[in-house]
This record gives sequence, C-alpha cells and structure tokens, in this order.
Amino acid sequence: MSFLSSPYMSSFVGFESLFDEIERMSSVKHPSYPAYDIKKISNNSFLIVLALAGFSADDLVIEATSSELVVYGNSDKNSQQEYIHKGIAKRAFTKTFRLADNVIVDGAEFKDGLLSIQLYREEPKKETPKKISIKS
Repeated sequence: MSFLSSPYMSSFVGFESLFDEIERMSSVKHPSYPAYDIKKISNNSFLIVLALAGFSADDLVIEATSSELVVYGNSDKNSQQEYIHKGIAKRAFTKTFRLADNVIVDGAEFKDGLLSIQLYREEPKKETPKKISIKS
C-alpha cells in the first residue's frame, strides 16, 4: 500500500508536498558515496559528518536553503600523478539532505578528512488558538 493511499492522508491538510517528498524519497536510490553520519547532539542540535579523505576544503562547496542542504565535492581530475594503486576514492559527488522546517545550518568545519556541518532547530513561537467566528 502506498503511503499516499493510506488513512493518514485523510487527517492532514496542506501536507501534500511532504507526502509527495516521502513518496519520491522511497523510490530514489541513495548513493552511498561519500560515507556520512548524522548525529543527534540534543533535541535541537544535529551534526552531519562526511568522510572525505583526499579532499581539501577548496574542493568542497556547501549550499543551504530553507529546505535543503547540498554538499558538492569536486575532484582534481587534472592531476598528473601516476598511481601504482589508487584506493582512495576522490571522485566528484553531490550529497543532498532535506531539512525540516526551522532547521538551520549553523556552520561547518573540515578537519582530518572529515567535514562536520552543525545544524540546529529553532523552536517555533508558541501559537495561541484563534477564535473563528461563524457566519449564519
């Protein structure tokens, strides 16, 4: 049974794009390169760590929007090095992470071949219920 035909759809209004995204992500093959971890530091703080051996900070680009975090890695294909064995995968990649509402990228650090990206979730302001008048 598809998530979209499930009983959940009858109780949610305005979440069509979320359900579309869930359906899309369930059918997409996710590349395993580069390896990464997502750590929950606290209820509102997260850390994404990508293993990027062979890359330098100049090879990497990080872009964030309100709903997505994208990390690009560009390998130096013009290298004239001759290898006897090349086991360190330094190939170009694009890694995309979907961000929930109110999740903000707070910074990034590249050290010892690991790219660490800090994120936090802003607590939304508490809403007070609004009375709706009924016209007759």
